[in-house]
Amino acid sequence: MSNMLSQLKGQSFNGIAAKLTILLLLVGLVPALVVFGVFKWSEAALKKDTEHNLENLAVHIGQTIDRNLFERYGDVQAFGLNVAAFDQANWNSNDPANPLVHAMDGYMTGYGIYRLMLLLDLSGKVVAVNSVDAKGKPIGTSQLLGANFAGEEWFAAAAQGRFLEGRNGLTGTAVAEAQFSPVVAKLYGDDGFVLPFSAPVKDAAGKAVAVWVNFADFGLVEEIYGEIYAEMEKEGRAHAELTLLDKSGRVLVDYDPHGQKSKEYRRNPNIIGKFNLAEKLEVAKRAVAGETGVEAALQARKNVWQEAAFAHTRGAYDYPGLGWSVLV
Repeated sequence: MSNMLSQLKGQSFNGIAAKLTILLLLVGLVPALVVFGVFKWSEAALKKDTEHNLENLAVHIGQTIDRNLFERYGDVQAFGLNVAAFDQANWNSNDPANPLVHAMDGYMTGYGIYRLMLLLDLSGKVVAVNSVDAKGKPIGTSQLLGANFAGEEWFAAAAQGRFLEGRNGLTGTAVAEAQFSPVVAKLYGDDGFVLPFSAPVKDAAGKAVAVWVNFADFGLVEEIYGEIYAEMEKEGRAHAELTLLDKSGRVLVDYDPHGQKSKEYRRNPNIIGKFNLAEKLEVAKRAVAGETGVEAALQARKNVWQEAAFAHTRGAYDYPGLGWSVLV
Protein backbone atom coordinates (compact mmCIF):
# COMPACT_ATOMS: atom_id res chain seq x y z
CA MET A 1 0.00 0.00 0.00
CA SER A 2 2.77 2.45 0.91
CA ASN A 3 4.50 1.69 -2.39
CA MET A 4 1.30 2.43 -4.30
CA LEU A 5 0.82 5.78 -2.51
CA SER A 6 4.39 6.73 -3.27
CA GLN A 7 3.84 5.96 -6.95
CA LEU A 8 0.63 8.02 -7.02
CA LYS A 9 2.33 10.96 -5.29
CA GLY A 10 5.21 10.77 -7.79
CA GLN A 11 2.81 10.74 -10.72
CA SER A 12 0.89 13.74 -9.30
CA PHE A 13 4.09 15.69 -8.76
CA ASN A 14 5.34 14.88 -12.25
CA GLY A 15 2.00 15.91 -13.76
CA ILE A 16 1.97 19.20 -11.90
CA ALA A 17 5.57 19.89 -12.89
CA ALA A 18 4.75 19.22 -16.54
CA LYS A 19 1.72 21.50 -16.40
CA LEU A 20 3.76 24.22 -14.71
CA THR A 21 6.45 23.87 -17.35
CA ILE A 22 3.91 24.19 -20.15
CA LEU A 23 2.29 27.16 -18.40
CA LEU A 24 5.61 28.91 -17.95
CA LEU A 25 6.47 28.27 -21.59
CA LEU A 26 3.16 29.75 -22.66
CA VAL A 27 3.63 32.76 -20.36
CA GLY A 28 7.08 33.34 -21.84
CA LEU A 29 6.06 32.57 -25.42
CA VAL A 30 3.26 35.12 -25.67
CA PRO A 31 5.52 38.13 -24.94
CA ALA A 32 8.18 36.65 -27.21
CA LEU A 33 5.65 36.37 -30.04
CA VAL A 34 4.51 39.92 -29.38
CA VAL A 35 8.10 41.18 -29.44
CA PHE A 36 8.80 39.18 -32.61
CA GLY A 37 5.67 40.60 -34.25
CA VAL A 38 6.61 44.15 -33.30
CA PHE A 39 10.13 43.55 -34.63
CA LYS A 40 8.86 42.23 -37.96
CA TRP A 41 6.44 45.14 -38.27
CA SER A 42 9.20 47.61 -37.41
CA GLU A 43 11.55 45.93 -39.85
CA ALA A 44 9.04 46.25 -42.68
CA ALA A 45 8.25 49.86 -41.71
CA LEU A 46 11.96 50.72 -41.51
CA LYS A 47 12.60 49.13 -44.90
CA LYS A 48 9.71 51.03 -46.45
CA ASP A 49 10.87 54.30 -44.86
CA THR A 50 14.44 53.74 -46.06
CA GLU A 51 13.28 53.02 -49.61
CA HIS A 52 11.07 56.13 -49.58
CA ASN A 53 13.95 58.30 -48.40
CA LEU A 54 16.34 56.89 -51.00
CA GLU A 55 13.84 57.47 -53.79
CA ASN A 56 13.26 61.05 -52.61
CA LEU A 57 17.02 61.59 -52.53
CA ALA A 58 17.41 60.39 -56.14
CA VAL A 59 14.63 62.75 -57.22
CA HIS A 60 16.18 65.60 -55.22
CA ILE A 61 19.58 65.16 -56.88
CA GLY A 62 17.98 65.29 -60.33
CA GLN A 63 15.98 68.39 -59.46
CA THR A 64 19.06 70.15 -58.06
CA ILE A 65 20.99 69.47 -61.27
CA ASP A 66 18.14 70.68 -63.46
CA ARG A 67 17.66 73.87 -61.45
CA ASN A 68 21.34 74.63 -62.00
CA LEU A 69 21.20 73.87 -65.72
CA PHE A 70 18.06 75.99 -66.07
CA GLU A 71 20.18 79.00 -65.13
CA ARG A 72 22.86 78.03 -67.65
CA TYR A 73 20.13 77.78 -70.30
CA GLY A 74 19.35 81.46 -69.77
CA ASP A 75 22.94 82.68 -69.37
CA VAL A 76 23.96 82.24 -72.99
CA GLN A 77 20.98 84.19 -74.26
CA ALA A 78 21.53 86.96 -71.73
CA PHE A 79 25.20 87.30 -72.65
CA GLY A 80 24.28 87.67 -76.32
CA LEU A 81 22.06 90.64 -75.52
CA ASN A 82 25.13 92.71 -74.70
CA VAL A 83 25.38 95.38 -77.40
CA ALA A 84 29.12 94.69 -77.60
CA ALA A 85 28.33 91.25 -79.03
CA PHE A 86 26.46 92.34 -82.16
CA ASP A 87 28.57 95.43 -82.77
CA GLN A 88 30.85 94.01 -85.47
CA ALA A 89 33.42 96.74 -84.78
CA ASN A 90 34.35 94.60 -81.76
CA TRP A 91 34.86 91.41 -83.74
CA ASN A 92 38.19 89.81 -84.70
CA SER A 93 40.17 91.37 -81.85
CA ASN A 94 41.44 89.61 -78.76
CA ASP A 95 42.56 92.77 -77.00
CA PRO A 96 41.34 92.59 -73.36
CA ALA A 97 40.42 96.28 -73.67
CA ASN A 98 38.00 95.43 -76.49
CA PRO A 99 34.46 95.97 -75.05
CA LEU A 100 33.36 92.50 -76.20
CA VAL A 101 36.39 90.68 -74.82
CA HIS A 102 36.12 92.74 -71.65
CA ALA A 103 32.49 91.63 -71.27
CA MET A 104 33.38 87.98 -71.88
CA ASP A 105 36.17 88.12 -69.31
CA GLY A 106 33.73 89.64 -66.82
CA TYR A 107 31.26 86.80 -67.39
CA MET A 108 34.05 84.25 -66.96
CA THR A 109 35.18 85.57 -63.58
CA GLY A 110 31.72 86.62 -62.41
CA TYR A 111 30.12 83.22 -62.92
CA GLY A 112 33.16 81.03 -62.29
CA ILE A 113 31.66 77.95 -63.95
CA TYR A 114 32.56 78.42 -67.60
CA ARG A 115 35.75 77.21 -69.21
CA LEU A 116 35.42 78.89 -72.59
CA MET A 117 33.18 81.41 -74.37
CA LEU A 118 33.15 81.88 -78.13
CA LEU A 119 31.34 84.22 -80.47
CA LEU A 120 31.14 82.90 -84.03
CA ASP A 121 29.80 84.49 -87.19
CA LEU A 122 27.16 82.65 -89.19
CA SER A 123 29.80 80.79 -91.19
CA GLY A 124 31.13 79.23 -87.97
CA LYS A 125 34.28 81.36 -87.70
CA VAL A 126 35.36 82.54 -84.24
CA VAL A 127 35.23 86.34 -84.08
CA ALA A 128 35.66 86.76 -80.30
CA VAL A 129 36.84 84.68 -77.32
CA ASN A 130 37.51 85.28 -73.63
CA SER A 131 41.11 86.07 -72.69
CA VAL A 132 41.07 84.89 -69.03
CA ASP A 133 39.90 81.78 -67.19
CA ALA A 134 37.31 81.64 -64.39
CA LYS A 135 39.86 82.87 -61.85
CA GLY A 136 40.95 85.82 -63.99
CA LYS A 137 44.23 84.25 -65.09
CA PRO A 138 45.24 85.01 -68.71
CA ILE A 139 44.76 82.01 -70.97
CA GLY A 140 46.05 81.37 -74.50
CA THR A 141 42.80 81.64 -76.41
CA SER A 142 44.07 83.99 -79.13
CA GLN A 143 44.90 80.93 -81.24
CA LEU A 144 41.15 80.28 -81.56
CA LEU A 145 40.39 83.59 -83.23
CA GLY A 146 39.51 82.78 -86.84
CA ALA A 147 39.11 79.03 -86.24
CA ASN A 148 36.01 77.50 -87.84
CA PHE A 149 33.56 75.29 -85.93
CA ALA A 150 30.77 75.06 -88.51
CA GLY A 151 30.88 71.26 -88.25
CA GLU A 152 30.17 71.17 -84.52
CA GLU A 153 26.66 70.15 -83.48
CA TRP A 154 26.43 72.89 -80.83
CA PHE A 155 27.03 75.51 -83.54
CA ALA A 156 24.72 73.98 -86.15
CA ALA A 157 21.86 73.54 -83.67
CA ALA A 158 21.98 77.20 -82.59
CA ALA A 159 22.45 78.55 -86.12
CA GLN A 160 19.55 76.45 -87.43
CA GLY A 161 17.21 77.16 -84.51
CA ARG A 162 17.15 73.60 -83.16
CA PHE A 163 16.67 74.50 -79.52
CA LEU A 164 15.87 72.51 -76.40
CA GLU A 165 12.18 73.35 -76.07
CA GLY A 166 10.87 73.85 -72.55
CA ARG A 167 7.52 74.30 -70.90
CA ASN A 168 5.56 77.53 -71.24
CA GLY A 169 7.40 78.49 -74.39
CA LEU A 170 10.96 78.36 -73.04
CA THR A 171 13.21 78.28 -76.10
CA GLY A 172 16.21 79.89 -77.73
CA THR A 173 19.12 77.78 -76.42
CA ALA A 174 20.65 74.62 -77.87
CA VAL A 175 22.06 72.27 -75.22
CA ALA A 176 24.54 69.68 -76.46
CA GLU A 177 25.43 66.35 -74.85
CA ALA A 178 28.15 66.36 -72.18
CA GLN A 179 31.41 65.87 -74.04
CA PHE A 180 35.18 65.80 -73.89
CA SER A 181 36.09 68.92 -75.87
CA PRO A 182 39.53 68.73 -77.54
CA VAL A 183 39.66 72.54 -77.69
CA VAL A 184 39.01 72.96 -73.96
CA ALA A 185 41.33 70.07 -73.15
CA LYS A 186 44.19 71.68 -75.09
CA LEU A 187 43.66 75.04 -73.37
CA TYR A 188 43.70 73.64 -69.85
CA GLY A 189 45.74 70.47 -70.20
CA ASP A 190 43.00 68.22 -68.83
CA ASP A 191 40.15 66.08 -70.20
CA GLY A 192 38.00 69.11 -71.21
CA PHE A 193 34.73 67.55 -70.04
CA VAL A 194 32.06 70.22 -70.62
CA LEU A 195 28.41 70.89 -71.34
CA PRO A 196 27.97 73.34 -74.30
CA PHE A 197 25.12 75.89 -74.31
CA SER A 198 24.73 77.88 -77.54
CA ALA A 199 22.31 80.52 -78.79
CA PRO A 200 22.00 82.97 -81.70
CA VAL A 201 22.99 86.60 -81.19
CA LYS A 202 20.62 89.09 -82.78
CA ASP A 203 21.19 92.69 -83.75
CA ALA A 204 18.97 95.66 -82.85
CA ALA A 205 16.58 94.72 -85.67
CA GLY A 206 16.18 91.17 -84.34
CA LYS A 207 18.24 89.56 -87.10
CA ALA A 208 20.60 86.71 -86.18
CA VAL A 209 24.17 87.77 -86.88
CA ALA A 210 26.25 85.38 -84.78
CA VAL A 211 26.25 82.42 -82.38
CA TRP A 212 27.43 82.56 -78.77
CA VAL A 213 28.53 79.36 -77.03
CA ASN A 214 29.36 78.80 -73.36
CA PHE A 215 31.26 75.66 -72.40
CA ALA A 216 30.13 74.96 -68.84
CA ASP A 217 32.53 73.00 -66.65
CA PHE A 218 30.89 69.63 -65.96
CA GLY A 219 32.35 69.91 -62.48
CA LEU A 220 29.30 71.99 -61.55
CA VAL A 221 27.26 68.76 -61.73
CA GLU A 222 29.90 66.68 -59.95
CA GLU A 223 30.04 69.20 -57.09
CA ILE A 224 26.35 68.56 -56.44
CA TYR A 225 27.14 64.86 -56.10
CA GLY A 226 30.02 65.62 -53.75
CA GLU A 227 27.82 67.70 -51.47
CA ILE A 228 25.12 65.01 -51.36
CA TYR A 229 27.67 62.30 -50.59
CA ALA A 230 29.21 64.38 -47.79
CA GLU A 231 25.79 64.57 -46.12
CA MET A 232 25.24 60.83 -46.51
CA GLU A 233 28.67 60.13 -45.03
CA LYS A 234 27.77 62.21 -41.95
CA GLU A 235 24.66 60.04 -41.58
CA GLY A 236 26.79 56.88 -41.57
CA ARG A 237 26.16 55.91 -45.18
CA ALA A 238 29.73 56.12 -46.44
CA HIS A 239 29.22 53.04 -48.63
CA ALA A 240 26.69 54.91 -50.77
CA GLU A 241 27.20 54.98 -54.53
CA LEU A 242 25.81 57.87 -56.60
CA THR A 243 25.53 57.64 -60.37
CA LEU A 244 24.30 59.89 -63.18
CA LEU A 245 23.32 58.54 -66.60
CA ASP A 246 22.67 60.36 -69.85
CA LYS A 247 19.49 59.78 -71.86
CA SER A 248 20.87 56.59 -73.42
CA GLY A 249 22.19 55.14 -70.16
CA ARG A 250 25.87 56.06 -70.45
CA VAL A 251 27.57 56.97 -67.17
CA LEU A 252 28.23 60.69 -66.67
CA VAL A 253 29.07 60.59 -62.96
CA ASP A 254 30.38 57.56 -61.05
CA TYR A 255 30.64 58.73 -57.44
CA ASP A 256 31.80 55.88 -55.20
CA PRO A 257 34.49 57.12 -52.76
CA HIS A 258 34.44 53.96 -50.63
CA GLY A 259 34.68 51.59 -53.59
CA GLN A 260 37.26 53.74 -55.35
CA LYS A 261 39.15 54.25 -52.06
CA SER A 262 39.44 57.99 -52.60
CA LYS A 263 37.35 60.99 -51.61
CA GLU A 264 38.86 62.96 -54.47
CA TYR A 265 36.61 62.36 -57.43
CA ARG A 266 38.37 61.53 -60.68
CA ARG A 267 36.67 60.85 -63.99
CA ASN A 268 37.52 57.44 -65.40
CA PRO A 269 37.92 57.97 -69.18
CA ASN A 270 37.08 54.31 -69.75
CA ILE A 271 33.72 54.75 -68.00
CA ILE A 272 32.50 58.34 -68.33
CA GLY A 273 30.52 58.89 -71.52
CA LYS A 274 31.30 55.35 -72.72
CA PHE A 275 29.99 52.66 -70.36
CA ASN A 276 26.26 52.06 -70.84
CA LEU A 277 24.87 50.94 -67.49
CA ALA A 278 21.34 50.52 -68.86
CA GLU A 279 22.62 47.58 -70.89
CA LYS A 280 23.91 45.90 -67.73
CA LEU A 281 21.60 46.81 -64.85
CA GLU A 282 17.81 46.52 -64.70
CA VAL A 283 17.28 49.54 -62.44
CA ALA A 284 19.36 51.67 -64.83
CA LYS A 285 17.29 50.40 -67.74
CA ARG A 286 14.06 51.30 -65.93
CA ALA A 287 15.37 54.76 -65.06
CA VAL A 288 16.36 55.51 -68.66
CA ALA A 289 12.92 54.33 -69.73
CA GLY A 290 11.43 57.11 -67.60
CA GLU A 291 10.63 55.29 -64.35
CA THR A 292 11.30 56.32 -60.75
CA GLY A 293 11.41 53.85 -57.85
CA VAL A 294 13.44 51.51 -55.63
CA GLU A 295 14.55 47.95 -56.21
CA ALA A 296 17.01 45.47 -54.70
CA ALA A 297 19.86 44.98 -57.15
CA LEU A 298 23.00 42.86 -57.25
CA GLN A 299 26.11 45.00 -57.58
CA ALA A 300 28.08 42.85 -59.99
CA ARG A 301 31.50 44.40 -59.36
CA LYS A 302 31.24 44.03 -55.55
CA ASN A 303 28.92 41.00 -55.61
CA VAL A 304 26.64 42.47 -52.92
CA TRP A 305 22.92 43.19 -52.80
CA GLN A 306 21.96 46.84 -52.51
CA GLU A 307 18.82 48.92 -52.27
CA ALA A 308 18.97 50.93 -55.49
CA ALA A 309 16.82 54.03 -55.87
CA PHE A 310 16.45 55.46 -59.37
CA ALA A 311 14.85 58.59 -60.77
CA HIS A 312 14.43 59.87 -64.31
CA THR A 313 14.86 63.65 -64.36
CA ARG A 314 11.84 65.78 -65.31
CA GLY A 315 13.46 69.20 -65.54
CA ALA A 316 12.95 72.24 -63.32
CA TYR A 317 10.80 75.32 -63.72
CA ASP A 318 10.31 75.70 -67.49
CA TYR A 319 13.51 73.80 -68.29
CA PRO A 320 12.65 70.30 -69.59
CA GLY A 321 15.93 68.63 -68.68
CA LEU A 322 18.13 66.38 -70.80
CA GLY A 323 16.51 63.06 -69.95
CA TRP A 324 19.22 62.11 -67.47
CA SER A 325 18.76 59.56 -64.69
CA VAL A 326 20.03 59.38 -61.11
CA LEU A 327 20.89 56.19 -59.22
CA VAL A 328 21.47 56.03 -55.44
